[in-house]
Amino acid sequence: MAAFLVAFFAFLMHLAVALLLTGVFLLAYMRSTPHQEYEQIAKGNAAAALGLVGALIGFAIVLSRAIVISQGIGEVILWGLIGLAVQAAGHWALSRWLPRLYASIEDGDMAAGIMKAGIAISLGLLNAASMTP
Repeated sequence: MAAFLVAFFAFLMHLAVALLLTGVFLLAYMRSTPHQEYEQIAKGNAAAALGLVGALIGFAIVLSRAIVISQGIGEVILWGLIGLAVQAAGHWALSRWLPRLYASIEDGDMAAGIMKAGIAISLGLLNAASMTP
């Protein structure tokens, strides 16, 4: 029973840190986009919702890998912050490569939302695969 309690406590700690880092990621992400994500989603803009969900999935992929390979909570936090930086850099590069992307998302262009989500998920997969213990 003691081993289970230790494992359960580790689970709770990892989950709490992952949720906290996800919250930090979402705040940073929403501040970095030129449009207001929640306003767009509240208006029914599916392209904005898809872009946000893609970014969230991309970051969650990074966090899941970080939890698997890390030797403690400190490493999870460090890998999570690195993942946040990679996602931010990727979105910055995407906005330079496709300068009308965010305006297209604000206009409800699903192709733009799919592109943004796909890039975010791809970055998350590549970032996670690059983490080596």
